[in-house]
Amino acid sequence: MGGEGDPRDGDGPPSGDRADADTPTLRGLLASVRAAVRSSPPRDLFLIAVPIPALLVAVSLTPGTDAWHLSLATGGVFESRWALWTAFASSFVHATPAHLLDNLVNYWLLVAVAYPLSVVAGWRDRLLGATAIYLAVVPLASAWATIVALGGLTNAPTAGFSDVNSALLGYLVVVWFAALATEAGADGERGEGRNDGDAEPTVGVDARWSVVAALGSLALAYLAPSGVGYFPSLPAVGSLFALCAALVAVGLYAGVGSPRVVGLDLAPERELLYVTGASVAVAGVIGSLVVVPFGSNVFAHLAGYVVGVAVPLVGVVLDG
Repeated sequence: MGGEGDPRDGDGPPSGDRADADTPTLRGLLASVRAAVRSSPPRDLFLIAVPIPALLVAVSLTPGTDAWHLSLATGGVFESRWALWTAFASSFVHATPAHLLDNLVNYWLLVAVAYPLSVVAGWRDRLLGATAIYLAVVPLASAWATIVALGGLTNAPTAGFSDVNSALLGYLVVVWFAALATEAGADGERGEGRNDGDAEPTVGVDARWSVVAALGSLALAYLAPSGVGYFPSLPAVGSLFALCAALVAVGLYAGVGSPRVVGLDLAPERELLYVTGASVAVAGVIGSLVVVPFGSNVFAHLAGYVVGVAVPLVGVVLDG
């Protein structure tokens, strides 16, 4: 993403100005996002940014949709046609305008970083396809998980789009690695495996390391003290996820080598995009799975997150 005055060119600025030019800035990040937007079909941007928030607002303004909340007294998702409908529709209704606004802001925040990363990874179509799958599958998966965990304990209603947002969070974790895997080092080499002999390892990150990040985040969710009493920490479950993460890490290290980001020589705007994406992902995991406000449905978040990670991982496997 170098342009005129790129410090890597022979005619670049003096060394003092070079340090300033290499400093990531918010203006540079926004310029990078605008460049990605201009290079993408307007249809994609419209489908990502507009229809889902418009649907959520329309549902909230439609009389009678309060009845679509899922009752935790329901015996099962397939208990009746009404139970099946509320299991699905409850993800698109909200208890209060503040609840709706919170989910809208979280949705836009997630896609604001997931979309440019998808452009870098060449995953624009996959983002649209994954979102369609999330809208169809996650509401039922999160309703099933909630009923299994809390059904019969209370008849409280549950609703909200946070389960689908959690799925987008899972997508963000995977696409972050997928995008970074496409980046070339200063010598043009990508990290596609370990070199033999005494040769220097190539620079790069294999997208399959996203599995380690996903398992590690689930371990954190079960090991850390929860913000809600009905979801206590479960050291045995958390330790199992941590062990799985360690085993996968060992396997990846043996097969493709450790992640190597030193030497990627990314433009400052691209670096800031990855830093922003990682920050949103980490904050999202902590805010939706660990330090959650009272009344949040952690089981719905967990179900959405697992589906959100699993769907793009299929693409990673297909890519080899």
